[in-house]
Amino acid sequence: MWIHIILFLGILLAAAAVRFHVFPGIGELPDLKLALLVVFLGNLLGAAVTWQSMSKAACPAGTAFPREEMPYEETLLVQRGTEEMSLTVRIPEKEREEEPVREPEKEKVESPAGRLQEEIFRYNQEKQDPDYFYLPDSWEGDAIYWRKPKDNSGLLLAALALLGGTFLPLLKEREKEKQKERRREQMLQDYPGILLKFTLLIQAGMPARSAFRKIAGDYEKGQPGKKREAYEEIRHTCREMDTGISEAEAYRHFGERCLQARYRTFSILLVQNLQKGSRQMAALLERESTEAWEERKRNARVMGEMAVTKLLVPMMLMLLVVMAVVMVPALLSFYGGV
Repeated sequence: MWIHIILFLGILLAAAAVRFHVFPGIGELPDLKLALLVVFLGNLLGAAVTWQSMSKAACPAGTAFPREEMPYEETLLVQRGTEEMSLTVRIPEKEREEEPVREPEKEKVESPAGRLQEEIFRYNQEKQDPDYFYLPDSWEGDAIYWRKPKDNSGLLLAALALLGGTFLPLLKEREKEKQKERRREQMLQDYPGILLKFTLLIQAGMPARSAFRKIAGDYEKGQPGKKREAYEEIRHTCREMDTGISEAEAYRHFGERCLQARYRTFSILLVQNLQKGSRQMAALLERESTEAWEERKRNARVMGEMAVTKLLVPMMLMLLVVMAVVMVPALLSFYGGV
């Protein structure tokens, strides 16, 4: 039980450290409060189970086990003075008038456990109770005490809760990293298409601001229910310009939010076009678009090679299955013929 108390004290100290900011940055740890809650609830449940098992562990003097239709066994610990041993007590079925009570086997009587089994048999012979099986409170002139073996289910629950609380923030953080990675890959996939649309609109004589609005509008009409992060950032940039933020500042924010080198380069080109009025805007965008498509081809080849590598294990398993299907009947027919 003291382990549960130590865990509760540790949880209280950790919660106090989070509440009062004892350690700098401890409150910023991912899902720390959720982890503490999981550990607290698991330890509370474990403490309840441990307390219940402790209350049932001691067997008071005169303990009786009910006899049932079929015999069963109870593993108990018996203490005499400073000595303690484990004993498996067999609770016999309900006695019938035509069936005499069987004595314990003689060859086992020589050991301490065998002598104690004999004492239990004699004790119940004296009781002559057909419905209950009793445990004696003395043996060979010494007082003995019975108890059930310690149940570690509560400690196991507390340990599982502690492990869960430890790994839960790590799993959450890993899931966030996966989401960031999926977002990065999705934005890199969409970048060549976005740049190509923007370049075509610029070459057609449309201003950059109007081109952004056109791309955002086409996304809203053509992609219902399918969220694409890059297009969402373009929509956000359009909303910023509608709220009064300058066009150059909105483009800078667009590059910062995307967290991708390609998008930062794109935003820099847009800001330079506004500040310097570059006449080579269309040519620069076309060259950037060509480089983006080439990079996408390289990424596609890398992803294809990774997919082939991942398929090696299933292919090997299928090969083993095919070999088993071919060879097993042949071996059976060969040895069967012999």
